[in-house]
Formats: sequence, C-alpha cells, structure tokens
Amino acid sequence: MAVYPAMLRLAGRRCLIVGGGTVAERKADGLLAGGADRLELVGLSFTPRLQELARQGRLELRLREYRGSDLDGVFLIVAATDDASLNARIGQEAERQGRLFNDASGSAPSSFETAAAVREGSLLLAVHAGGEAPALAAVLRSELELRYGGGRYAEAARRMGELRRMLLEQEPDAAVRRERLRREARRLADWAAAGDSPPDGPLAGEDEAAAVEAEAIKRRQQST
Repeated sequence: MAVYPAMLRLAGRRCLIVGGGTVAERKADGLLAGGADRLELVGLSFTPRLQELARQGRLELRLREYRGSDLDGVFLIVAATDDASLNARIGQEAERQGRLFNDASGSAPSSFETAAAVREGSLLLAVHAGGEAPALAAVLRSELELRYGGGRYAEAARRMGELRRMLLEQEPDAAVRRERLRREARRLADWAAAGDSPPDGPLAGEDEAAAVEAEAIKRRQQST
C-alpha cells in the first residue's frame, strides 16, 4: 500500500494511547521523543515505566476502560491493546471523527503508520517497509544508526541551520543561497562521513558564513 511520508508536529496537541502494556510503553516513548507534551493513556493497568513517566509529569494515566468520549479533542490516537475487536472499534470511532489513528497490532486499518527512526539532534532518519517487513525496517534502522550516529551528522545539521539562518538575513538572492547551502551541505556531509573529530578551527560552514558576511558588506558599500 502506498503511503505519504510526513513529519507531525505534536507539541501542544492532545495525543491518546489506549493500552498500558509494553507496546503502549514503546508507543509512548516514540510520541514523547517526537515532541508530544499532552500525552494521555487509558488502560486497566500500566507498566512500571509508564507509571514513572506519569510521576515525572510527562504523561497522564487514566486507570479505567476506554470510552468513546476519550476521543473528544484528541489529535492523534494509538490503539495498543491486546483486544483486536476493541482496537477495531477505536479505529472506527476515530475515523468517524476524523482523528489520526494507528492500530499498533496492525489488525485494524490505520490512517497512519509509524516508521523505524534514528534521532541525532535535529536530524531524523526514518525507515518504512510498507507494513510488509517491519523486521527489515528494524535492521535498516540499525544500519542507519551505525552509519549516521555518533553526533557527527547532528553537528553538521546544526551548522547548516546556522548558515541557513544567516543567509536568509544577509543574502537576498535565493539562487545564491541555494547554491551556497548545497556546497556547504556536501562539505559537511563529507566531513561527517570521514568519522573524524571536529577540527580545532571552524568548519567550512563557519568559513562560508564569514565569506558571505564580507560579500554582503561589500555589496552594501557598492550600492551607496
């Protein structure tokens, strides 16, 4: 089945998980890592880790059975129970209300599916095998983590962000911005792939930033 890749911004939006076992715990970890700050769980029992997260104020637990009214005002819902009929019922109610829905067991139709992800700072790499081969997606995720982990690519992304913000302020020509960002992305990617420690001096991004600033000053002087 064809799917459309998208990154959801969850901060400030209510998210709900029905269930309190290990699957619900894994889903909660993923949502929290993705920025969910209004996460609620409904279930008849909860794992020790979920209880600890509740004590930390990172999520809210409701020790009771699921109710249809639980969907009111919810942006995203995950059914993570071991009851296929309950998961299907939640999915039907979510569909009627136009909510984003995922059945963690895969037994009921879902409006979205999660991907195996690697997070390094602001860098997010995700793998999805169309629901056909989750074990393969997990293997590929491990390979991505080995190749792109360690913080080097996260540092490259951070420096690229700094350069992009500076160019938006100082370089009015969009084509020039794109070309400079493309060249710098290639240099930083090569540096990250080499696996070396960051050099004592500035990376090319900082050299490039200095050059852009000097050119901007020169342009202003010529226009006066």
